[in-house]
Amino acid sequence: MENGRKAVKATQVPNTDFLKKTGALVVLLLILTVLCMYIAYTGFNVSSVAKHSDSPHRPAYRKKGKDLRMHYRPGLENAPTIQRTALPRYSHLISADDNPLSQYYTVWNEKTTHTARKAPGDMRKVVVWNPWPPLKVLPRQACPSMPQCEFTKDRGEVTDADAIVFWFRLIPTVYNRSYFPAPRPAQQQWIMRTPDCPYMTRHTDWVSYAGVFNWTMTYRNDSDVYMPWGHITSIYREIARRPDTVGKHYPKQEGKLVIWYVSDCYKHLSRFSYASELMKYVHVDVFGGCGKQYCATTDRNCFSDHLRQYKFYLAFENFKCVEYITEKFWKNALKHDLVPVVLGSPKSDYERFVPSNSFIHIDDFKTPRALASYLMYLDKNEDKYMEYFAWRNNPPKNLPDYERDWCELCKKLVNANPTERKVYNDIDKWWRGPNYEFCEPMVIVSNIRKESDAVHYP
Repeated sequence: MENGRKAVKATQVPNTDFLKKTGALVVLLLILTVLCMYIAYTGFNVSSVAKHSDSPHRPAYRKKGKDLRMHYRPGLENAPTIQRTALPRYSHLISADDNPLSQYYTVWNEKTTHTARKAPGDMRKVVVWNPWPPLKVLPRQACPSMPQCEFTKDRGEVTDADAIVFWFRLIPTVYNRSYFPAPRPAQQQWIMRTPDCPYMTRHTDWVSYAGVFNWTMTYRNDSDVYMPWGHITSIYREIARRPDTVGKHYPKQEGKLVIWYVSDCYKHLSRFSYASELMKYVHVDVFGGCGKQYCATTDRNCFSDHLRQYKFYLAFENFKCVEYITEKFWKNALKHDLVPVVLGSPKSDYERFVPSNSFIHIDDFKTPRALASYLMYLDKNEDKYMEYFAWRNNPPKNLPDYERDWCELCKKLVNANPTERKVYNDIDKWWRGPNYEFCEPMVIVSNIRKESDAVHYP
């Protein structure tokens, strides 16, 4: 033992208490280091908890029966949530310096033969490569106001087509050359079409589609072909054409204040936590897949008559994504004489795209309870309530030039510079955002259609 003590002294090992303190400090530092590395890698945000802590970048490859979650990529911890509220309209009208998204596509000019050039009055042909289910009939003249464009679903006409439209849901999850037409003429524009937001396209590996598409056709304002769910010009034209229906104010039924038709019942969507809190302070009648049944799916007259009995409609989007304003706002609320209460895009997006003072945004209220109080206040003050319909009689002096999606595509083809070429070399980041911030982060757990993850209102 004596020799042992001398050996210890010879190596100058610290005493036991000091060793314990030092060891504890080292372990604590290691734990903090690992925690910091985890936060830096995952972008974990304590305030948003698990169900709102993810981002829709690369697709999540799922195996049946397993609960797989998508995770943040490095760098996402610094990504703002839904900050890009001023996406530029049509990239070719602004310089690359003013459009940060221009880094994700390449535009250049090249010489073209005389035979490849077309005059504005020459015929343009558009082939829809993979028609989506509702597109049972595609008229040859899908845009009557522009007879110089013809549309077809016949793949046999692809060789001399000026553009080919690809619906995202039917293209391969990962790019597969054999699915697409060959050969590919130099003058032919390949167009990626989707009306849905990035979360709805999360299973597609957009990274693998680098260099495939020339144009985009989406609800986003900076798409090559603008295809919104609704448009301010269209709604004013419809009011002028049908003043006795779309432009009419209908009497409201006593006791029927707020209505909500909702069918996507995935309980982790942020709209459900907000709606559940709101319902504590104001009665909301819920119908559709997540509530009571009232009208048959195909009975549009029943649906319209039902909506018009109420004062307010919860136009709560499935996902919070920039500029994602769907039929919930335009069709269910505005066209049926209800004031839409909106949850989705930032308020600044609504202010840019929809009629002035036509909606109530949840961001204007500190709590759902405050919103409920305001709705009940409007219910008792008819003059204040009717102010939300003043827009009908006051259209803007200069409404944007807009018809419908096929007409917008035809305009693009007719006005395109014959020598200009464009290709999306990183359509993944153009679509989802440089830091994947174009949608509010959230987690997708397993199958969002799974009944055990659904919410239903009696």
